Amino acid sequence: MDILVKLAEYNAIETQRLLLRPIQISDANDMFKYSSDEENLIYIFPPHRTIEETRYSIAHNFMAQPLGKWAIEFKENSQMIGTIDFIKVNFNDKNAEIGYVLNKVYWGTGFMTEAVRTLTDFSFREFGLKSLEIVVDKRNVASSKVAENVGFKKIREYKSANKYTKEIVIFTKYKIERWEYLKENE
Repeated sequence: MDILVKLAEYNAIETQRLLLRPIQISDANDMFKYSSDEENLIYIFPPHRTIEETRYSIAHNFMAQPLGKWAIEFKENSQMIGTIDFIKVNFNDKNAEIGYVLNKVYWGTGFMTEAVRTLTDFSFREFGLKSLEIVVDKRNVASSKVAENVGFKKIREYKSANKYTKEIVIFTKYKIERWEYLKENE
């Protein structure tokens, strides 16, 4: 099973309330709503200052190599409300790290848990991955809860520099193995 072929086959994934789909340049206004808000990004990356910066990010970070990167669209209003993607994929070991961000207007709705659960399921059942990881700033309690709600287990904490701010912070690494997930979800 070729992971890239499978990612291409499932470039759009529908859940009960969400559509995970390719990110488009036309998503810039929706993305700018949350990517320009410092509170929304406190544990992730510095806020975008202009819509041009958001358009650049979409083109360079999402559209240039689109496989394994999805916009999160709320089906009820067709708004792009966040992103979920494979930050890293190891094709030899068949594992990946998931990253995500959600517009704070939708925090507390269960949308991110729904998106992560769906991507986890597809990763193991369709993409043939053996394990997944999520790494969060320890202070980001909401992201930790998302990982735990889906079944990821905390495997370690470590100090490292935030790649954007260079601030030394404590990160928590979560992991889930394919066999564990399938055992719990059969």
